[in-house]
Amino acid sequence: MNGEPRAITVQPDAVSIEWADGASTEISGRHLRSACPCADCGNRGQVAVSFIEIGGRTTIADAQLIGGYAIRFTFGDGHADGIYPYHLLRSLGGAE
Repeated sequence: MNGEPRAITVQPDAVSIEWADGASTEISGRHLRSACPCADCGNRGQVAVSFIEIGGRTTIADAQLIGGYAIRFTFGDGHADGIYPYHLLRSLGGAE
């Protein structure tokens, strides 16, 4: 398996990734936001987190490539601390 994306499409409500091996992944903004790997969000442990869509909290406002291994998303609530490695994005979309 090649863990590199071939194409990444970011929309306000989801990100779609085509992987170099031909697999594809689609992840909703809600799912991305609830799986944020930053130090603050990651400290929730196994607690289930639910977001009520208020003021675009789970809307994807921006995305930046980080090196050749990850993406940083900025959400509608301004949160942008999580760096999502490609392997995490692939697993969130169930494309393993």
